[in-house]
Amino acid sequence: MLGTLTAGLIQSGASANLDGVRGMAGWRWMFIISALMTIPVAIAGVFVWPGTPAKPNKLFLSDAELELAVKRLKDIKSDTDERIKLTRLQLLRKIATDRRVYALTIWDIFFWNAGSSGYGGYLLWLKSLKRFSTPKVNQLGTTAPALGIFYVLFVNFSSDLLWGPSGAIAFAHAWNFTAMVILATWNVPEAAKWFAFNSTYTQVAMSSVLYGWANDILRHDATERSVILTFMNLIAQSTTAWTGVLVFPTSEGPRFLKGWTFCAVNSFLLVLCTYCLIGPMSRRQERKLESEASSVVESQDTERERGLAKGPTDVTTADPVLV
Repeated sequence: MLGTLTAGLIQSGASANLDGVRGMAGWRWMFIISALMTIPVAIAGVFVWPGTPAKPNKLFLSDAELELAVKRLKDIKSDTDERIKLTRLQLLRKIATDRRVYALTIWDIFFWNAGSSGYGGYLLWLKSLKRFSTPKVNQLGTTAPALGIFYVLFVNFSSDLLWGPSGAIAFAHAWNFTAMVILATWNVPEAAKWFAFNSTYTQVAMSSVLYGWANDILRHDATERSVILTFMNLIAQSTTAWTGVLVFPTSEGPRFLKGWTFCAVNSFLLVLCTYCLIGPMSRRQERKLESEASSVVESQDTERERGLAKGPTDVTTADPVLV
């Protein structure tokens, strides 16, 4: 969102000040500026990207910070070794028969297709009002991503402090659903349209909650997690390549009746999937892991008791607390 906000302001400045410079239009200068901006970002990534527990970036994290991070991951039974335990064929077969990959992929598809901010409806509507110059349209277009930064902070903090991930997702997409219904209705006061267009980033505000929850569900095997997360993202994002063409045809702008309706339906299905599929699946997995952990503890206790029963010579090797 910060990137979208910055891009809008840069485009506004390019349109106002660089249009016609060296014979190029302002929007062409935008591409040149954006290309140059990626170079320092790429260089910075080498130094500040923290890496993984097994392959950390020690330029960024101290040994004490790494130990703390690994300890916290182990406390929640997360895989920190990142060892490949299966062959590629075995891994693919295991993932293909794991229902989590299908549930998470469907969930992610609903998330990606609930978003409308990438189709330019807000800018087209501003332009259709015929009250603003091109630079002003670009400036006003930044209000939605600017508010989106606040939405992100609120939704993510509320997930931890108020109602958990399912509640945060439901809140964000109930808001997005409301905005989409307003835009689909269209014949509403202008103030309602301003509200709706500036609410579109509530859809993406909970992305960290969704992917954080998916990471948590898959935390027990780093290899499986990386494959499943990549797969669900690949499939979900690829669907937007053709759904957008179908429901947001440029000839229908700025009123995209099919598009707003489609996004509203996906928001509803996302919330439904969260409560009826992902939530129960997550709880079942946690109960299973707790049961396995209890079995391991019971097995260790039994081994200790057997060791104590062997006689005094074995007592010295037993746990002092048990003695």
